[in-house]
This record gives sequence, structure tokens and C-alpha cells, in this order.
Amino acid sequence: MCKASHFLRGCVIACASLLPLSGCAADAPSVSPLTAAAPANLPALDFASMWQPGWQCGQETPVSRTLVQSLLDKKALYGYALNGIPLPMLLGKDPQQLGSILFVQYQGSWHAWPIAEGGEVLAAYSTPAFNRVMLFATGGRQGPGNHYVVLHGKHQLGEFGCSSISLPAELDRPDWGQQYPAIQAFNMDETGRGLLFTTSTAQSVGADLPQRYQYSTHDWGRSWSEAGQTQATNANMTGIFQPISEIPPPPWFVHGLLASDETP
Repeated sequence: MCKASHFLRGCVIACASLLPLSGCAADAPSVSPLTAAAPANLPALDFASMWQPGWQCGQETPVSRTLVQSLLDKKALYGYALNGIPLPMLLGKDPQQLGSILFVQYQGSWHAWPIAEGGEVLAAYSTPAFNRVMLFATGGRQGPGNHYVVLHGKHQLGEFGCSSISLPAELDRPDWGQQYPAIQAFNMDETGRGLLFTTSTAQSVGADLPQRYQYSTHDWGRSWSEAGQTQATNANMTGIFQPISEIPPPPWFVHGLLASDETP
């Protein structure tokens, strides 16, 4: 995954190379926009699996001290920083067991938002005051049906939702297994309109030159267009989002999260 990014007002450009993923859960359900309601009567947590029974992308789940401690023991808890400043966000993910959950601090308390079953977070972005955040993850299955999962938050981490972005048809075939264009950069303008560009260089596409695809959104990432081919490469880009980087989990956030157990 290349890391250089360029910003264009009202748009996004993401340069990507295909990365194979293994160990994704078979027959994971496709993701559609969801409301942020906490599920009732959660099943018992199973710490042999990263993704817990009853979790759904974009639906809040109670914070569990036992789950947080399990992530710490596995060294599977990470922080996020914007320009070197830690954000009140912690990401739970296990490289050996695909699946991810985001913990955020909002108005003095911690909340848990599952992201993707059978997937991992590829890139994350925030506005300077973290009024809005966007996390892009893989959300595939064996065979056709691979897609990106997008967890989008607003109101300074107070509200989250989930949406999906389909891969181009020629990249969504059984012989491609679990391969995704790796997202490089993302941005939007102040009205929530943006573009996403991905690039495939794999020989399976049947072309020697990189194939570039464009997605668009007009509603802060709640819905996305189908992929369309484009010749766009680089541009002078600006926007309201900035990439955020993973860091070791800040101890003061970890202590607060451990003290926020909401399980019965």
C-alpha cells in the first residue's frame, strides 16, 4: 500500500495495489446501511474468535472489560493519532483472526462499534476536530461478493453508521479469492460530496497498464456509486479529512476503557 496522498476540493483519489487476504470468514453477510441501535440479549462472548456473536457493523454493542483485556493480552488493541495527537479512539483487531471493533470516548464514556466480520481496517481518516471519522475495511466472502465496509462517524464520535462499496465487476470473481485494492487516500468537501479512486495492477484484469476505478458519494459516505473506469491519476487535492495513523494504545485511554464495563 502506498502512502502518498494528494487532495482535490470535493473529491478523493485512492491509488491501490491488490493485496491478498487469507482467513476471511466464509459466507459473511453483505453490509448495508444500518441504524445505530444496540442489540438486546447479546450471546456469550467467544474469545476464540475476534468477531463476537450478535455483532453487526455500525450497531453499538456494550463495552466488555473481559473483551478489552483479551485484546490487550493478544496485543490486538491500537490507538489512533492525527498529526501525532492521540484521538479518543481505540481499535480492536487481531491479525490472526480477521474482524475489527472501534472503541470511542464520547461525552466522558466509552462506546463500542463493531466494524467488519472477516475483514480488517485498511485506512482511517478524521476531520481536524474529529467531528467526522471514516474507517475503510475489507468485508468479503469466499467467491463473488467482496466489498469494502465503511464505518462513518459524526458529532465527534457520538453517532455511527455503516455502508458498503462494491468492487468492480471484473474484480469480483471466484478466482480472485480474497483480494482487495488497497486504499491509499480519501477526502470530501464540506457538503459531504467526494470521490474514491482505486487502481488495480493484477494480471488477472487482462491489461498491462493499471486499471483505475472511480466511486462517488454525495451523502457523507452513507451510499456509494458503482465503480466506473477513469483515467484520473494525480491532482491538486484539498478537503476536510486527514489520514490518521495507528499508534500503541495510550494508557490513559486503556484505563478508561477497562473501567467502562457495561456487560451484565
